[in-house]
Amino acid sequence: LKIFGIPTESIIATAGIGGLAIGFGAQHLVSDIISGFFILFEEQYSVGDYVTTSGVSGIVEELGLRVSKIRDFSGDLHIIPNGKIEMVTNHTRGNMRALVDVSVAYEEDIDEVINILKQTCDETRRELNDIIMEGPNVLGVAELTDLGVVIRVIAKTVPMEQWGVERELRKRIKAAFDREGIEIPYPRRVIISKNEGKNGGVAD
Repeated sequence: LKIFGIPTESIIATAGIGGLAIGFGAQHLVSDIISGFFILFEEQYSVGDYVTTSGVSGIVEELGLRVSKIRDFSGDLHIIPNGKIEMVTNHTRGNMRALVDVSVAYEEDIDEVINILKQTCDETRRELNDIIMEGPNVLGVAELTDLGVVIRVIAKTVPMEQWGVERELRKRIKAAFDREGIEIPYPRRVIISKNEGKNGGVAD
């Protein structure tokens, strides 16, 4: 360029500034791609997994080198650059826990209640043995509250079935309690009134 009389100083300066700007802009892209490579290589999560990351929980719909796409249970799709993913909780690796707390009135016989719960758990396990991997087991009294005695039931299920097992257990336990006359406590208010006068009057 100097041979043809073209000044190179301004060209070099412009190219240097442009290269620096491109370098800064590419930092995030390179970081996303490197993070995406390790996510894929280490199999941290896959499409279809239920994960929690970057403050978002949902099902992985797409996993690429640059971004991960996660759809939450409200239907929103979150597109997260892989470089922003620092910690991932994968809820679909291994068996999941189904936990149900059942409250009964203090007046009930706890041993009888536990026996009814064990029978209900055994029936549930036999009918749902394809998704229940362990239990359900009655752990015993978990808490004493203002309303009643809390008894805890726990089971291990295949991934993503824990909520369905919890709902089914609650339904079966309610039906068993109704059948056996076991009272489930609920808030109640007792009002005692005193009538004035011979013909009743206004209650205090």
